[in-house]
Amino acid sequence: MRFIDDEIAHITRAMAPSLSAGTTPAVFSFDYWYERLCALLDLAQITPSQFRTVDALMVDLESHRAATGAAVREAMAA
Repeated sequence: MRFIDDEIAHITRAMAPSLSAGTTPAVFSFDYWYERLCALLDLAQITPSQFRTVDALMVDLESHRAATGAAVREAMAA
């Protein structure tokens, strides 16, 4: 269980800064973080609390992807 908590804590700290570090492409891509989160969800011993935290991170990741996609579409239209 400690591994899962450590992994969640690391992703919580590192995901947003790596996606918005001002580099294109991002330091670590959407796909990278998505795969890391899915790997946690695939673990049989994940607790309901851990599941909710990972789910919230997935929502954050999807929100970032949607915002980035909107910004790219706006730039292309200009």
